[in-house]
Amino acid sequence: MMLQQQLADGTIAPGAALPSEPDLAHRTHLSRTTVRRALARLAAEGMIERRHGSGTYATTQGAVRARSAAAVDCSKLLGDLRAMARTTTTRLLHHAMIATPPRVLAACPELGPRVLMVQRTRIYRGKPFVVITHYLPERHAALFAKSRLKSQPTIFVFEKAGITPARGDQQITATAADHVFSRELAVNIGAPLLAIHRAMRDAKGAVLEYHEALYDPEFITVQMEVQREKVGKDGFRWRPVR
Repeated sequence: MMLQQQLADGTIAPGAALPSEPDLAHRTHLSRTTVRRALARLAAEGMIERRHGSGTYATTQGAVRARSAAAVDCSKLLGDLRAMARTTTTRLLHHAMIATPPRVLAACPELGPRVLMVQRTRIYRGKPFVVITHYLPERHAALFAKSRLKSQPTIFVFEKAGITPARGDQQITATAADHVFSRELAVNIGAPLLAIHRAMRDAKGAVLEYHEALYDPEFITVQMEVQREKVGKDGFRWRPVR
């Protein structure tokens, strides 16, 4: 919910009063029941305090927890796949050979007409933070039995088979949660999600997999170092530092 983000970024300061339930329902275009449930969850997590006859207030503990969860824990995990495999759990949603979806085939034609689709939700400290859908070439499907996918990132499965992922093409965009992803990530339908699309290849450029990862943005921070450089006679641009 947006309140968790506002607690994390300081928009709602510790000790500040939150809007009333009717006001929140009006601002978010949600029902009073949905708002009431969301507030109950935040109260149970210690992020807000509900005072009878007075109102609802942000807590210092809540601001610290929100910042820690959103900006530290999962960001560190994403930078260390082995740590992520050890400290998160997965829920396998789909594991089946399918016709390659047209949008996936357009993005990565080398996959061919049929792929193994593996879709999993990763959960950290009891909270789902990403749904990843892998599209694997039919020639590699035998490597990815359900038993191997309990917690291992697919890159480890490839490595154990003697196949070394070497590079990837990646695109980061945003999308809105539909009824499936809103349920899996415990967010509202239409809530913004961070979408990462990646084609992973071996050293010779052969595609190993294409995947789509949809993250709850409250649990991830994308950070990079950039530098300003001159372009042409009078232009400038910001370029990522490698």
